[in-house]
Amino acid sequence: MFFKLPWFKKTPAPTYQHTQVLEMDFLIDEFHEVLADIEDPLRARLHAAFMMAHTPKDLWFLRSKVFNLISKHHCESEANRRVSRLDQKLQFFVEHHPDYSPEELPSRPMTLH
Repeated sequence: MFFKLPWFKKTPAPTYQHTQVLEMDFLIDEFHEVLADIEDPLRARLHAAFMMAHTPKDLWFLRSKVFNLISKHHCESEANRRVSRLDQKLQFFVEHHPDYSPEELPSRPMTLH
């Protein structure tokens, strides 16, 4: 008879490779980075909105604007790629930060995968 012992349970490896993203400032920098190659007046307004964000939920609600701006200057597949990377970082942040819980993020009706 085989018993499943809790210490033999495999823990899933995080899908996001940069584990240092445990501060809100690092997360905001990631949002700035996905728009770094875009020259548009809307980008300046988005940067101001990023700086005003106090929680991951605030950043989550800016994803659609980020997606629209990226798809306007690149293509929709590039916007999907960048926004999905931001989604992974947001999810990693709320799962590993002691001050936030994953339930704080809305339930993903806007996921573009």
